[in-house]
Amino acid sequence: MKWSTVTTGVIGLAGSVLAQTDTTPFVDADTGITFQSYTSTDGIVYRLALPAEASGDAAYDVILQIVAPVELGWAGWAWGGAMTYNPLTVVWKNGNSVQFSSRQATGYYVPGTYEDAKYTVLKGTGVNETHFKFTALCTGCASWTDFDGNPYILNGAGDTNFAYAFSNSPVEEPANQESSFSIHDNVGRWIHDLAGARSDKFKEWVTTNTPA
Repeated sequence: MKWSTVTTGVIGLAGSVLAQTDTTPFVDADTGITFQSYTSTDGIVYRLALPAEASGDAAYDVILQIVAPVELGWAGWAWGGAMTYNPLTVVWKNGNSVQFSSRQATGYYVPGTYEDAKYTVLKGTGVNETHFKFTALCTGCASWTDFDGNPYILNGAGDTNFAYAFSNSPVEEPANQESSFSIHDNVGRWIHDLAGARSDKFKEWVTTNTPA
């Protein structure tokens, strides 16, 4: 797998500054969660819900949701808006279930497993005839250590740049979280409204959507 092209594409987008956020509120029927939702031009959906107190002052958990066409090989979310030194969430279809992989790259090569982001798969995760959907609570997606070794926290009271990448080619071992996978077919960035993703129902959503 070669990620250098992913990086080049994302960095190339870094110079453009959008005047407004690219997300809108969306209520997920399967979970009852109200997300701030972005749909890429390729039809991949990236959604986020945050606790009401989320800010840049202290680390916080997030609820994320990715919805992608079933024919897609894999879809990725870069939480810092670039390839390196930020958490990467990669998901793909594994038969009738969805597999996720927590990664981070420290250079322009294959991202290794990232242990500092912990996922709890929630209800609203599954596969149908047209799409696969991944819904999870993540501890460590919204905060990490940057290139200089300094802690970084996404400001939950504002907005931020996220990046995505995907490939149409299937991963080598769908049941394996550490599977290799092919180079992307497209990359992009969007501005996500984090403040609008906050809700005082966050803990309730986690409780009601955590499998028994």
